[in-house]
Amino acid sequence: MSENNPRALVAWQGIAVEVPTDWSLASISGDEKSGYYRVSSPGTAAIEVRWSEASEKVDLGAKLDTYLKDLDRKSRKQKLDFQSKVREKDGDLRFMWRADRKAEGRLFRCPECKRAVIVQVSGVPGDPVSAVSSFVLPSVRDHAEGGWRTWAMYDLQADVPPGYKLEKHKLMAGYLQLQFRRGANQLIIERWGLANIALKKATLAEWFRERMRTDLTGFTYKVEELTDEPEPAVQAIGRRSGILGVYRTIGDLTKLRVPAMRLDTYAWACEESNKIYSAQSMHTAKERILDDVIARVECH
Repeated sequence: MSENNPRALVAWQGIAVEVPTDWSLASISGDEKSGYYRVSSPGTAAIEVRWSEASEKVDLGAKLDTYLKDLDRKSRKQKLDFQSKVREKDGDLRFMWRADRKAEGRLFRCPECKRAVIVQVSGVPGDPVSAVSSFVLPSVRDHAEGGWRTWAMYDLQADVPPGYKLEKHKLMAGYLQLQFRRGANQLIIERWGLANIALKKATLAEWFRERMRTDLTGFTYKVEELTDEPEPAVQAIGRRSGILGVYRTIGDLTKLRVPAMRLDTYAWACEESNKIYSAQSMHTAKERILDDVIARVECH
């Protein structure tokens, strides 16, 4: 990425796109099969990404025609003139349209993910839609290598192993949480803002113990400071224990699956981004993913 034109990555459900660094994720909806997200500029421009399951027999031309006809219908209701153009490029469909706003976009199908993805950059007549779309549209990818899925927003970028589905999420100004599950195994990735304030009167280990006290109820674990890491870091290794720990495995046992009895957690304070990051795996004995997940997290 050019220093004169810095970019950031935004990704949801594995569909990633490069955006200007001062643009941010504004809205999300849907799931891995069908969904939408919008990345907004500080002004009036935006990037919109839509996806849906699509077989190899899908007619992309018809799909795009339906999309443009819907925009035309909405424009006519507002008594606006609507114009559009479509062309093929490298097996994808590229399009542009103009009404009270203007847009340039791309529609394609990924044979690996079996999803059709439509991406467009839009804005009012004075917005640099063409300049932004020139790098946004080619940058789109809908899966990482080896089936891993990328998630990126607000100074957090992580890849999640195949089979892990998003279960819950929290996207707040000072705190992000993405919670995934595959069978009995659970993966939680978190990011806290303003690390310098959080650690002003406590070490990372002290802060981590207090922060995780409630979340890790039902586990016996030990928090260890790691002195050979390039940034302040701690890890916690443990197992479910006690009545509460056993109680929380009942759901897995009733589904006749091996419960996740083990805990691995790694947290670190990134000085460059001034944020604290954590990856936590509650897993069965055979599921060892945390090191690979941490290696793929980008914090700055």
